[in-house]
Amino acid sequence: MGGSCFGYRPVSDLAFEYLREGDGDPLEVRERDSGGEEPGGSLLAEWTPIPGKRLWARLHDEGEAYRLWVDGGGTFRIDPRTPSIEVPARGETPVRREERLWGIPAVLCLRARGDLPLHAAAVDLGGEAVLLAGPGYSGKTTLAAGFDAAGHRVLSEDLSCIRLGPAPAVIPGPAMLRIRRDVAERLALSGARDVAAGDDRVHFSLDPSRRGDSRPVPLRAVVMLRPSQNGLALEEVSAADALRDLWSLSFRLPGVEDRAVSFRGLAALADGVRVWNLARPLRLSELGRTVETIAAHV
Repeated sequence: MGGSCFGYRPVSDLAFEYLREGDGDPLEVRERDSGGEEPGGSLLAEWTPIPGKRLWARLHDEGEAYRLWVDGGGTFRIDPRTPSIEVPARGETPVRREERLWGIPAVLCLRARGDLPLHAAAVDLGGEAVLLAGPGYSGKTTLAAGFDAAGHRVLSEDLSCIRLGPAPAVIPGPAMLRIRRDVAERLALSGARDVAAGDDRVHFSLDPSRRGDSRPVPLRAVVMLRPSQNGLALEEVSAADALRDLWSLSFRLPGVEDRAVSFRGLAALADGVRVWNLARPLRLSELGRTVETIAAHV
């Protein structure tokens, strides 16, 4: 089927829910019946479970490829050289499996392609991208949903792909928003469809007519999200201060070489775009004003 995500065009017999228009680099995606097996090889990283927030997962290095095991979701095999991703034939629903696919498996491929992954949402303001950066549960997705409700294109909801040269740009990711159920009930997302249930979030597939393609969007600024009890405050920060925060939001594998590559990329990002701290109340009643403040002043 046609469509793209993170600048990739899936070459596959499988159906996809979150693709955007247009073409991209070919990415082979196929099913593999891995049963309940866990991956072998050396353990690179482990994400221990946090009830209601994070699943248990392990990433293993198998030489030229990686295997990602997700508790309850099966095993993914990723070969960034091809690039190709094998997804489990059994386990979660196709939509949930696709959401996993565009997470760590896709990150491993786009890193090998030379792009920089960052734990951030991204929105399109007049043809330029603004990153909404912060750790998990800092309100990135809710704020991105606020931009969607205000008529702006959402480029990514949680993980952003950044291409650094010759000028920083964001490559749009999956056209989805996973919003807390109590928040979703109070937002009007035009043309979005509820495509998955079963947890405390509503999984929306965004309006196809507003997705656009996954061509790079020039990056205007990075907004670091901070909680506040004293209203809205927007302040530009230095590259050195920004680099400290960006480092905590980057995806990197163990090892000196990988850390060096990540540091160079983040330093180039901090030096190449303006970075702002945004302190704002985490109240839904302030969402519209927060969107307006970023759109008007960043």
